[in-house]
Amino acid sequence: MLIPEDVPETDRFSEIINQAASCNLNIAARENGLQKGIYQMINSKRGVKFILSAAITLFSIEIFQNQAFGQSANFYIQRGIKKAKKGDFKNAIDDYNKAIKLNPNSSDAYYNRAYDKVSIGDLDGALKDYDLAIKITPNDADAYYHRANTKVKLKYYKESISDYSKAILLNPNYIDAYYNRANAKSSLKDYTASIKDYTEAIKLNPIHIDAYYNRAYSKDEIEDHQGAIKDYTKVIEIRPRFADAYYNRGNVNYTSRNYTNAISDYSKSIELDSNNQDAYLNRGISKEKILDLKGACLDWNMASTLGSKIANKWLVQECNES
Repeated sequence: MLIPEDVPETDRFSEIINQAASCNLNIAARENGLQKGIYQMINSKRGVKFILSAAITLFSIEIFQNQAFGQSANFYIQRGIKKAKKGDFKNAIDDYNKAIKLNPNSSDAYYNRAYDKVSIGDLDGALKDYDLAIKITPNDADAYYHRANTKVKLKYYKESISDYSKAILLNPNYIDAYYNRANAKSSLKDYTASIKDYTEAIKLNPIHIDAYYNRAYSKDEIEDHQGAIKDYTKVIEIRPRFADAYYNRGNVNYTSRNYTNAISDYSKSIELDSNNQDAYLNRGISKEKILDLKGACLDWNMASTLGSKIANKWLVQECNES
């Protein structure tokens, strides 16, 4: 509220302080001519003493306000995180909303709200929140990384690569950023570039099984079949019971015309996953290549039983079955 001009200056300052104590610091200073009052009283010792006292009081109140608001916002952020861990994303987001109302410059509140919006499928909303978090804290590698992940979900691969690159610039040892940037490049069929990023991830984590696995795929796509076989072999060394690794290595061996090795890999894949119709189908094709038609027909029959329509075609054409 405005203070009448005829009120004595000392009473005016007292009223200003009272307004400040009621969380009206900005209004008090703006509406009641604090600066004018200071200049009017500056020529008297009593005035100087009072001004100093008022300034200290105002400063103390402002510090208290900032601390109180910060702690309250942090309380809601931490409570939101706990709710999110329990899968209660909606109420977690409500807590982040409260935190932002108390502290509109809380990058943590925007960041966590964005993360939980992804969990409920609000990807566009998440991007907006990550934008705000980054605007407040532009050197947060995690914010760029998770914004990139959100862009990948929206198939914005080029844009995601830019964010992964920024995360890596801020944190050169960010393994997941290298790995996911490689995946984004692979989605754009830039296999050579993806191989470089998978390699960087492997340098930082020599047993990064997914990086080896996906690098093998990229190598196969650029017809580096031996390199692909080597990577799938490393995957199998790390995880000996990985059925898909045997199956994919079998495919590369088949492409390389190493039919005996392909059969061996398909057999191991079937041992680990007896419902893989494609493994039966491809093993049958490999057996036909080494003139084992009987064995091929048995495999195609099994693949057909598991639902392979292609196997049905081979049974009719090659095994005289209808």
